Amino acid sequence: MTSAGIVSLGLYLPGDPVGNQSVAMTSGADPAWMEERIGIRARHRAAPGETTADLAARAGADALEGTTVSPDLLVVATVTPERSVPSVACFVQDRLGLTGVPAFDVNAACSGFLYALSCAHSMTLAGRARTPLVIGADVFTRVVNPGDRRTAPLFGDAAGAVQLGPVPDHYGVLAVELWAEGSQAMYATVPRDDWFVMDGRGVSTVVMERGPKILQDALDRAGVRLDELDRLIVHQANPRLVRQLADHVGLDERRVPVFGGRTGNTASASVPVTLALAQRERPFQPGDLVALVAVGAGMTAGAAVLRWF
Repeated sequence: MTSAGIVSLGLYLPGDPVGNQSVAMTSGADPAWMEERIGIRARHRAAPGETTADLAARAGADALEGTTVSPDLLVVATVTPERSVPSVACFVQDRLGLTGVPAFDVNAACSGFLYALSCAHSMTLAGRARTPLVIGADVFTRVVNPGDRRTAPLFGDAAGAVQLGPVPDHYGVLAVELWAEGSQAMYATVPRDDWFVMDGRGVSTVVMERGPKILQDALDRAGVRLDELDRLIVHQANPRLVRQLADHVGLDERRVPVFGGRTGNTASASVPVTLALAQRERPFQPGDLVALVAVGAGMTAGAAVLRWF
């Protein structure tokens, strides 16, 4: 056992689905437009008083139920901490009973989970951890203006988690690639004490240009061809954009699952939530090649290639 791979998955979607009619009441957006133009039918919202740490702890507990592995590191990707200090990860560590386990947050927006996965995986390679728990969680609806018809329909709240553990050589995480370009920082931002703002055209352009490139970089590093992939897990910015990216790289719907229609864009949680939903819908098989890719605010991007064990 010389590699680190995913041994268990978890997720948490708070409350009942919130349909387009409910969003239309506050945003003024046309429900038909939401479904036809962006492909989103529903999303979940955290209850009043329910925090990012609450969601993250639920997803982490869900992941731990599926394994006997005990985490020796906790990394949480989020952009919606309830406090500036301490980290969300420290609250989650306490709620999961992981006394003494190192815990920290990562902020890379919708790419954050891949940044967190890279940190955790690198620490296993350095011998500093063996069984990291990596969580992506956000209550992004709280930083989106409910009256903004351009952004309110897009987002939902959620958390997803992966528990890493030792797997045989040539399995597990084969490669991770990261990227950032700070000159594009204002394409998507949440000013202090204000609502999220986004240059939709600018973001979409970066997604379509950088997403395929960083995916190919990760595939090259892993020594894997695109046509060998069994599944490609894409950040669910919106279903329409996910399908555009899938068409661009030439992969069909069976290999690129789309769940954003029922979750919305869940920011840092998007990749692990989509991975967990894909596993529940059609379980991964030993030896399957799985890639993860996301582009987020910053602008940032990340991609990873794994061989399932």
